[in-house]
Amino acid sequence: MIEIKEYVDGLFRHQHLTPEVKDLKEEILSNMLAKRDDLIAQGLDANSATEKAKESLSAIDYLIDGNQLTDIGKYHLECAQTLLLNSILFWIFSLPLLFTGYALFSYMGFMLVILFGCTCLWRKNKNTSGFVFLSVTASKRRKKNAWIVWALFFLVAAGTMAALTFGSDIWFGRPLNINGPYQMANIAVRFYLPLLTIMIPITFSNFSKILQKCGKGQENE
Repeated sequence: MIEIKEYVDGLFRHQHLTPEVKDLKEEILSNMLAKRDDLIAQGLDANSATEKAKESLSAIDYLIDGNQLTDIGKYHLECAQTLLLNSILFWIFSLPLLFTGYALFSYMGFMLVILFGCTCLWRKNKNTSGFVFLSVTASKRRKKNAWIVWALFFLVAAGTMAALTFGSDIWFGRPLNINGPYQMANIAVRFYLPLLTIMIPITFSNFSKILQKCGKGQENE
């Protein structure tokens, strides 16, 4: 029994154990134990019966709702292309920072373009083929979590910037004093920087859409 339980645990080791998946796991374990007992009752020794029971199920991906048979080569290539496109957009929107004290972010955007451009070319030349099961449910969960984390980060970052920039004037009841367009631009840049990171949750959203598009049977849609 312990050997079969460990085998079933191994089948589910990469799965997110939702209540539905836990129920499926318990059902599979119960069926394997019943099959083992039935084989023993037919005269098979315990070790052989255990191996036969394990051979009856070698994978469980297709049994789990939300798992999708995916063209892995197409999925990886389109994800690489999305990373390249989003890094180009990040670089373009960071170009105004070249004229501020935050030019490093624009240079970083350019380096990302080069990195993901090379990755895209490598993926295109690799020609990976085949289908594997990937979880659409997990992809949607990652997208949702990415947006939640980014929203919290932006609120904290923007709130901190506002407190550091205007906190003293508000605390002491002084009118907000902005001396000319240069100071206004410096203040705007402090809020613009965390806003640029919106490309991260957008990328996770793109990945989720790509996964659904690359499912078997979706190739020509």
